[in-house]
Amino acid sequence: MSAVDFVAGCLGGCAGLLVGHPFDTVKVHMQTQDVKNPKYRGSFDCLKSLMAKESFRGLYRGMSSPMVGVSAINAIVFGVYGNVQRVSSNPNSYMSHFLAGSLAGFTQSIICSPMELAKTQLQLQKHRLGMAKFNGPTQCLSYVYHCNGIRGVFRGLGATALRDVPGFASYFVSYEFLMQLKTNPDILYTLFAGGTAGAFSWTFTIPIDVIKSRLQIDGMNGEQKMYNGMIDCFRKSYKTEGSAFLTRGLNSTLLRAFPMNAVCFVVVSETLKHWQYHIEGKPPTKTVAIKQTKNPTEDHWQHKRRIMQGLLHFSSAFNDAICPSEIMEIAYDWFENNKIHFSNNRVNFKPNYETYLDA
Repeated sequence: MSAVDFVAGCLGGCAGLLVGHPFDTVKVHMQTQDVKNPKYRGSFDCLKSLMAKESFRGLYRGMSSPMVGVSAINAIVFGVYGNVQRVSSNPNSYMSHFLAGSLAGFTQSIICSPMELAKTQLQLQKHRLGMAKFNGPTQCLSYVYHCNGIRGVFRGLGATALRDVPGFASYFVSYEFLMQLKTNPDILYTLFAGGTAGAFSWTFTIPIDVIKSRLQIDGMNGEQKMYNGMIDCFRKSYKTEGSAFLTRGLNSTLLRAFPMNAVCFVVVSETLKHWQYHIEGKPPTKTVAIKQTKNPTEDHWQHKRRIMQGLLHFSSAFNDAICPSEIMEIAYDWFENNKIHFSNNRVNFKPNYETYLDA
């Protein structure tokens, strides 16, 4: 059932966000600070500084934006991924995982881009402007739309798609590769596989993520824009900082990616296992997508069995709710009035319409 993929993705995304958002705040600060006059010596120095200035609450600044949409985003990612695999001729192949992950990444980037724009600006506004300007993501996006129109809201969409398509392809392929190495993976191994897949994916896509973050804060609060697009951002950043800018924020990203994706995959896989075992009556799989059974006849009879179980439960409840002796009397009168006789294992039915007319 495709709905369970969406539900599992929603729960997994929310769990992962709660674990990983503080490190995402550190990542954004590291990626966007002035390299000529850096505020932080490294990820842990940034973390300590944010804790000292804004306490623990400051690490979760801007979380309302991704939390509002994380249900939709992860539901779309795992829903698209599961449904693409379900229609694949060979769902266990790495090519199937690659194509399903790529399509899932492209689909979610359309929704993810405006939300990350609001999240990034909310995370940085107090430090860049000296005081908080927006009370939440809705007010932030409304202001961006008022100043720059729909193009401003979707600023960084191209970079987001270029990050997410290869990112989610490598994300799911690496996870499935690790899960297939072990015969009976437990929760600890699933945590390891999910965390490793997330770390690998972010290591692969961190350069384009740096460009995306810089594009989305460019021209913040009506300031003059520095970049005309991704290529211009790359050229100017490389000219100013060298190739080191491509890995800026990598440490904090990996610190966030491992626990966040470890928790996400465990919640998703356990949700799917629970559904398969307790609802569908099938042995749970090791993957994050429910595969289509290879035996249509078996699936047909499984469906028939569930229907019959439902009918038996209904009939049992109906039998408890009424008086069986009254049902027998009603049936006897009905048989007599309609002259139904049983002979040679056959039923001769002659309805008495006058009985209904008199009634």
